[in-house]
Amino acid sequence: MFLKMLLLIISLSIQVFFSPNGGARDAILKELENAKTEIDVAMYILTDRELSNALALAKEKGVKVRVLLDAKSAEEIGYSKHHFLSERTIDVRLDNTQKSYIDKHQGIMHNKFAIIDNETLITGSYNWTHSAEELNAENLLIIKESEELTRKFSEKFAELWTKGKTLKKPLRLNPYDLPKLEKNIGEWVIISGKPTNWSVSRSGHLFIDFGEGKDQFTFVLWKGGLTKLKGEGFNLEELSDKEIELKGKLIDHKKYGLEITTSDPEAIRIVK
Repeated sequence: MFLKMLLLIISLSIQVFFSPNGGARDAILKELENAKTEIDVAMYILTDRELSNALALAKEKGVKVRVLLDAKSAEEIGYSKHHFLSERTIDVRLDNTQKSYIDKHQGIMHNKFAIIDNETLITGSYNWTHSAEELNAENLLIIKESEELTRKFSEKFAELWTKGKTLKKPLRLNPYDLPKLEKNIGEWVIISGKPTNWSVSRSGHLFIDFGEGKDQFTFVLWKGGLTKLKGEGFNLEELSDKEIELKGKLIDHKKYGLEITTSDPEAIRIVK
């Protein structure tokens, strides 16, 4: 038995990465770029723009891409990339089926692994997030040439995938139709219209208002997202006379009313 395990370890191709800033993201990007037929991802949290864009590009190239995320985290984190991926025709499902065996409390889908072309396994503590890459102490393994390991992870992915729920297509709403907005509090929505006014606070946050006074809808892009948006060449002056499209989870703030708040610069674009 020991000899069998030793031979298995020797035959494996294993790369090990640690974060922060240990090359984990670049290693994943390389594997995604080299994918030929299929990519399956089971990830607790997926918010990283570069990895999400790489999945979208693989899909454009004809690679079959499936992404499974934890439902609670995806729905609560305003910059989760599940809708971004779905809009690019990637199959995305959310898992909220994990239960405790002891007292039936809700658990989470806490896996962090990906299988590429049924040959490459990526796993470890590393979520596909900015924090995992640049802030947290994480680990990542890229394992090749192990049919048994890859098969076991593929079987687990298939089991989880059958339990996952497909995404609802987000509603398109008018920012000035407050009754309709109020009916969709807590939902991921797309809102299109011309703003009444906009401003950047002293703290560097962008506020876009639709209406006057307390009874209005407001979009808030936090400082980090605004910095990225401006760095990509977005002209804020166009907010004064152009129709814009906003995406995100609609909330009813106790003090400020109907809002979408996010750090994701991809949540806003000029329509016309």
